[in-house]
Amino acid sequence: MYNNEPESSSTGERNYLQKYFQYAETLVSSYTGTNPFHIYIKKYFSLHKKHGSRDRKIITSLCYNYFRLGYSVSNDISFGEKLLLSIFLCENNNSFLTGFIKPEWKLAIYLPLIDKLKIVEGTLNKEKIFPFPEELSLEIDSQQFNLSFLIHPKLFIRIRPGHEKTVFEKLAKAAFLYEKINKDCLAFSNTEKVSNVIDIDKEAVVQDYNSQQTISFLTSYIQNSSSQISIWDCCAGSGGKSILTFDIFKNIKLTVSDTRKKILQSLQLRFAKAGIKNFDLLLSDMQKPATFNLLFDLVIADVPCSGSGTWPRTPEQLSFFKKKDIDNYTALQKKIIQNALPHLKSNGHLLYITCSVFKKENEENVYFFRKAFNLKLLEMKYLKGYEMQADTLFVALFEKVDS
Repeated sequence: MYNNEPESSSTGERNYLQKYFQYAETLVSSYTGTNPFHIYIKKYFSLHKKHGSRDRKIITSLCYNYFRLGYSVSNDISFGEKLLLSIFLCENNNSFLTGFIKPEWKLAIYLPLIDKLKIVEGTLNKEKIFPFPEELSLEIDSQQFNLSFLIHPKLFIRIRPGHEKTVFEKLAKAAFLYEKINKDCLAFSNTEKVSNVIDIDKEAVVQDYNSQQTISFLTSYIQNSSSQISIWDCCAGSGGKSILTFDIFKNIKLTVSDTRKKILQSLQLRFAKAGIKNFDLLLSDMQKPATFNLLFDLVIADVPCSGSGTWPRTPEQLSFFKKKDIDNYTALQKKIIQNALPHLKSNGHLLYITCSVFKKENEENVYFFRKAFNLKLLEMKYLKGYEMQADTLFVALFEKVDS
C-alpha cells in the first residue's frame, strides 16, 4: 500500500484499507475548487450509495487531512506518502485512521503535535503550510496559525437565554462530552451530532466561539437602554449574528438584508424558530446604493471576505484560493461600507467584521474607512481562534461623526 502497508490481520483487510486511499486520491485529484469541498463530497456520496456511514466518515477524514498539509510537502512525494503523513500528524491514537500509518510511527501517534513534527521535519516544512505569508497581518502569530491547520477545529454552540437548564439536562442524558468555555458557550468534537439532541436555534445556536464574541464586543459602547435600538445587519447571510444581537440587546428593531432571496426565506424561518418577531427583510445588493431611506443606530457589516481565518475548517482553500482574490474582496468591502454609511445615523455605530487574517481586508481597510468616510475608530482587534481550535475573526467598531 503505497510502499508502506499498515499492519493488519489479513490480506483482505489490507485490501479494504487500500480502497479508502484510492477513493481519497480519486476525490482529491478530481476536485477543482469550484464549490466548497463539503458540497463536492456530499454530491459524490449521493451518487455512490455503496459507501456506508463508516466509509463516508473515513474517506472524508482522509481527504481533509490531505488538504491540511497545504504547501508544506514537496510535490515529489507521492499522494500516498502525503496521505500517510497527514494521518500521522492530524490524528491520534483514538482514531481508526491510525491503522493506516507506518509501523515506525505507531508508538509516536499519541505524542503532542510539536513532537510529531520533529520526527518528520525532513519531509515537512511547517512554515509553508499557509501559502500567503506576505499577506498575513502582523497581529497574527504565523507559526501558531500554520500549526492550526494540522489540528481539527472544535464545534461550538451558544446556549440561548433561558434555555441553560434544558440544554445541560439533554446533554447529560445523551452522555455528550463537552468543554464549558463560559456560561453560554460549549465546545465539542467537530464530529458530534449536537443537533440530534438540542433544538437548534430555539435552545442553542451552532456558532463559532469567536463569532459569538463579535457582538459582545459592542456592549462596552452601546447600552441596552429603554429606548429601542434600530439595527441593520446588511450582509446577514445565515443570520447567526442577528440572533446573537437579539439575545444581547433585546429591545431592538432589526432589519436584515442579503442579495439572495433564498437566504432571506431561510432567515424568516430561522427567526420564527428563534422567537424573533420584530424584524424586516430586505433584498439588497450592497454593491449598489440602497433604494430605501431608513436610518439606523447600528449597522453590522459582516462582509464577504476571503474566509482565511476559517480555513482550518475548510483546508482545501490552502490549495485553491487565488491571491488575486484578496484585492477583489477588498474592493467589494469598500463598496459595501460606502453604500451602507448613508443609512447610519450621526453618532451611530458601524461594526465591521471579517473572518480574514489578511491585512488588506482588515487593518488597511480600517485606515481607508477612517480617511475616506470620516469615521472615528473606537476599537479594532483580532479574535485569534488558532489559540483554541476556533475561527480567527477581525472586528472594528466605528462611530459616525459629523463632517
